[in-house]
Amino acid sequence: MAKWTVRRMKTKWGSCNRESAHIWFNIELAKKHPDCLEYIVVHELMHLRERHHNERFTESMDQHLPDWRARRDELNAAPLVQVKWGITDVAGS
Repeated sequence: MAKWTVRRMKTKWGSCNRESAHIWFNIELAKKHPDCLEYIVVHELMHLRERHHNERFTESMDQHLPDWRARRDELNAAPLVQVKWGITDVAGS
């Protein structure tokens, strides 16, 4: 049975383990537009069917989310994590 988890991820929006049918989503997606979240959900679900970003993967993405390229570009234009630096962050205030 497939399952999913939300967690902090430093370098990815999502990840999929086909063998265990487990998908992880980056908690930072909660700060992004819902269209971007939907893109990542569909993208990772497609990886349950196809491991690589090959023609079969692209065709499945085109079938299930025709505007996925625009959503991908919007998401990739945004920072992965918005980090705030300053004394208040260090002190926990």
